[in-house]
Amino acid sequence: MKIVILTFDLPEANVVTRVLLRELTGEVRGIVASTSMIAGISNRAAMVRLGRAMGWRYGGAWQLHRWVAKLGALNLRLQRKPAGAGSLKALAREAGIPVFETADARNKDCLETVRAWAPDLIVSNYFNQVIRPPMLEIPRVGTINMHPALLPRNRGLMPCFWAMANGDGTTGASVHWVDEDLDTGNIIVQGTVPIEAGESVISLSNKCSDCGAGLLLKSVARLREGAVPGTPQDETKRSYHSWPSPGGIRKLYRRGHRYGSVAEMWRQAGRADAVLQ
Repeated sequence: MKIVILTFDLPEANVVTRVLLRELTGEVRGIVASTSMIAGISNRAAMVRLGRAMGWRYGGAWQLHRWVAKLGALNLRLQRKPAGAGSLKALAREAGIPVFETADARNKDCLETVRAWAPDLIVSNYFNQVIRPPMLEIPRVGTINMHPALLPRNRGLMPCFWAMANGDGTTGASVHWVDEDLDTGNIIVQGTVPIEAGESVISLSNKCSDCGAGLLLKSVARLREGAVPGTPQDETKRSYHSWPSPGGIRKLYRRGHRYGSVAEMWRQAGRADAVLQ
């Protein structure tokens, strides 16, 4: 099966991408990497806006995380070690897979590139752009997405943050078909992840990524055998969230959770393998 991955260069996303590149050798034909944090504005402006909105404590940790990931990836490269989760480009280069970077996956060059890769299946993994036609019309089998939450709960952005901020005892990952709405397509498979006392956003994201990577491999295996229509989501249980809000951040801290330490960021950037569930 020919596969194209849509993703964003984040450590938690790269944990999943590394597994896909390793386990689906010869099937992944290319990667589309989003370069836009927020559609319509520059990444510098997006970081300023989000940093101010989230405050110095949480927002500062969130922005520091991206720089620690880059330093971790550079450290591995200088030591001539296998790429970890700190750099999507390093992972792709190691696997010999082409990467097409774009701020808008709807543009002509992006669509033509994906068509040239002729995928049977598109796999979305932490991709931060809404996928709509004509992209959805390209793959023969369809487009699936891994969302790090138990859909339909915690649709949207930062689901691990919101699961902890709202006091959930359990979260997980879902692989679902992509339709023209956000995180609403039929569910193919789900897995649960416990939320421990004192858990950090980083540690929970790692666990959900590990779970999601395994679910994606199971989904691809099932799709090789034939059609998998999936199960419609129960709309009575839906919830949707955007970026962390000041109120949500205060709830996160009151519940004994946190974003994560520099040590956790460094370990995540150096991760070479996922613990598949």
